[in-house]
Amino acid sequence: MNKKFTVLMVAVLAAVMLVVSGMAEEDIFSRIQGKLFEFSSGAGAWSTELKVDEKGAFTGNFHDSEMGETGEGYPNGTVYGCSFHGQFSDPEKVDETTWKVGVKVEMDEGQVSEAIEDEIRYVTSAPYGLEKAQTVVIYEAGTPIEKLPEGFMVWSHLQEVDPDAKTLPYDAIWNETDEAGFVAIEQPANLQLTIAGGWTPAADPTITDAVQNLMKKGMEGLVGVSYVPVAYLGSQVVAGTNHAILCQATVVYPGAAPYFVIVYLYEDLQGNVTLMNIADFDVGMFCTYGAD
Repeated sequence: MNKKFTVLMVAVLAAVMLVVSGMAEEDIFSRIQGKLFEFSSGAGAWSTELKVDEKGAFTGNFHDSEMGETGEGYPNGTVYGCSFHGQFSDPEKVDETTWKVGVKVEMDEGQVSEAIEDEIRYVTSAPYGLEKAQTVVIYEAGTPIEKLPEGFMVWSHLQEVDPDAKTLPYDAIWNETDEAGFVAIEQPANLQLTIAGGWTPAADPTITDAVQNLMKKGMEGLVGVSYVPVAYLGSQVVAGTNHAILCQATVVYPGAAPYFVIVYLYEDLQGNVTLMNIADFDVGMFCTYGAD
């Protein structure tokens, strides 16, 4: 009887560990899903960006503009870049705010090695910051600054923005092998345009000069993907104004397929504009035809 009881307890404990492991995976990937993580120079010259879904799969792009690198047929410079996808493995919890995951990165298919278009040379290159990655560390917002590697602090630019910070103000990903720190630069993608949330639909969706100016201010320094405003969707009065703008997004690379997103911008009372979120456009949010 004791032997059977021991075997039963081992089985129960194993099942509990599987459940806990699954909850851990769900917790961290659910937390960071939809957020845009960026590894950049901080000056807009180059950046690598990626987005993670709730299962740990991710997509991203790299972009580096070298306008001084010219030659015959491309007097407007050279752009290095690529689009890529990959998968994070089941997360291992290191401590209360830190996770370690394996990572596999693959280049998207159909990318030409080199091309000249509009007098710019485009060269496909590896995703900077992920070339040698096998494992990465995910830090949750609230991680004490003293726990963060010095290399991460350099690339996060946090000491420049807030030298008195005691904890990490955003979620982040650290690839120690490539010495690359990715920081979340937007809010979770569950922010959606809903009238119940206090949003007022636009009486006229036309993209005016005022909307163009909002986009110019809010998207300044964001490279790698072009965002062309298509329709002004609505606004929400807060301590200032939130704006929702439907945009056509295209990775800055020859032959890249365009897709649609909703860009959310916050305009404060002084006229300063901040990017809140870039959310995938789900037509099902607005179309109910055929629904039960």
